[in-house]
Amino acid sequence: MLKKLITYCLLFCLPSFVAAKIVFISKRDGAYNIHVMEDDGSNVQRLTFTEAPQVDGTPTWSPDGTRIAFERDTDAAQHKTNQKYDIFVMDADGSNVQQLTDDRALDGGCTWSPDGRHIAFASTRNKGLDIYVMDILTQEVKQLTHNPGDRDWANEPSWAPNGRYIAYEQAINGGFLNAGTTIYVMNADGTGAKEFVPPHNDWERVLPHWSPDSKSILYFESHFAIVEGITKRVASNVVIQRHGSKARRILNIPKNWLVNSVCWMDNGKQVLIAAREGIGEKNDIYRYHLVTGQITNLTNYPASDYSMDWISDDVLSVKPRGKKVLKWGTLKK
Repeated sequence: MLKKLITYCLLFCLPSFVAAKIVFISKRDGAYNIHVMEDDGSNVQRLTFTEAPQVDGTPTWSPDGTRIAFERDTDAAQHKTNQKYDIFVMDADGSNVQQLTDDRALDGGCTWSPDGRHIAFASTRNKGLDIYVMDILTQEVKQLTHNPGDRDWANEPSWAPNGRYIAYEQAINGGFLNAGTTIYVMNADGTGAKEFVPPHNDWERVLPHWSPDSKSILYFESHFAIVEGITKRVASNVVIQRHGSKARRILNIPKNWLVNSVCWMDNGKQVLIAAREGIGEKNDIYRYHLVTGQITNLTNYPASDYSMDWISDDVLSVKPRGKKVLKWGTLKK
């Protein structure tokens, strides 16, 4: 019992201070690292200090804003050829890095439960790519989706703030053309999985994000076409759809944008969009006001910025300090 209490305090009781509200991925330092910035794009601070070919990705705030969960390519860190992603957590200032999963499979695309006790993630640990949930304190892992492991897969879960549902990507026949990838919603225990939006032969619907009131889902869709014998992404829409309704709102973004990632901000009044213009290779982060339609460019760095998450808590300024990676198994011992 004492060991569990110590573990719980290490994860949830240690204070972390950060004024920056948006956490995101950037390759501005030559490798994919996690950064934070203010709502207006100012005060950019780097939180992780990995070196290529290692990759840190998909950061997401804990509900109380004191922790950030993310995925890390742990094989690349050892200069191995096969990618092996695991789930990590760190304090909001980048310190106290702890490894949660250590499986030979790929673990990534994580999302917190509203109480901060569980993390849902995608994993290939049982042949196919499926959604799992981990109890952070007990380390118990439960499989929620059960794809056959050949052409169908589930990825990128998003836990509703009310705790009742998890939205996720569901691919049929490998996604892309002929069937596509679409959005599903299931109960938080994995039961009752239902198609949220019908698949389309030429459109891929991905990266669902629940609204703060758990009533709508934000996602983006990409149109694929065969151009000169090659399948290419030729258009993107950013969509908000009410849970339980087929009505969709398509945001008025530039026609030449190819969207990379989306998320809610400002308690549902605005959204963040990472996109590149046409054939360009650089993604920038933009803020889109849902009432006025105003678009504000938050980043404009030579390297790509994307995979954002926003937190509303008022906390102090970021002061990155020395990092110490601690494996979860070692912590429990």
